[in-house]
Amino acid sequence: MAEVVRNLSRIVEAKRAAQSARPNLRIVMVIMRRNLHELADIVSLAFAHGIDSVFAQHLSHDFRESVLPLRYLPMRDFVERENLLAEDSARVAEAFDAARTRAAVLGVHLRLPPLERERLAPSPRGCDWPWRGAYLTWRGEALPCCMVSTPERFRLGNMLKDGVHEVWNGEPYRALRTALESNCPPEICRSCSLYRHTF
Repeated sequence: MAEVVRNLSRIVEAKRAAQSARPNLRIVMVIMRRNLHELADIVSLAFAHGIDSVFAQHLSHDFRESVLPLRYLPMRDFVERENLLAEDSARVAEAFDAARTRAAVLGVHLRLPPLERERLAPSPRGCDWPWRGAYLTWRGEALPCCMVSTPERFRLGNMLKDGVHEVWNGEPYRALRTALESNCPPEICRSCSLYRHTF
């Protein structure tokens, strides 16, 4: 955590030195039973670094054998154990209320996930991640989104080795976008809990 905060401070300082509003920074927190108590503190952390947006999302993946290699199946147990939807509703509501209050006082935009499962109507594309931002591993490997979780499942190139422009406009990204706009998205996207399409 200390290294993450240190690197965040470096990015913020670089923006100030360049007098630039970019890159836009937002903290994304995957909310679990074990870190629920930290939600309000994450809001404070964002404020302390001049970040005006915190996006909290559920721990949500599909770990069926058809989607994930067998060696990753123990992750299913972790998800079921840590999923916030299985937590005591009063504890969740208390943590959410505390975070909302902290965000209102500090002027930080806080987006919280729903407390109950819901089926969302799909957007025309079903997913817009590959059009609006890249999700990278620490090695620079580009993934379609955070839901993929590991490059062994799906990767689009390495931006650290080959460059952002080349990978972002490369054939794997173009093919993914084309597939997402069709009636036959990639298999890995069909299993996503956010995609919400029926095939």
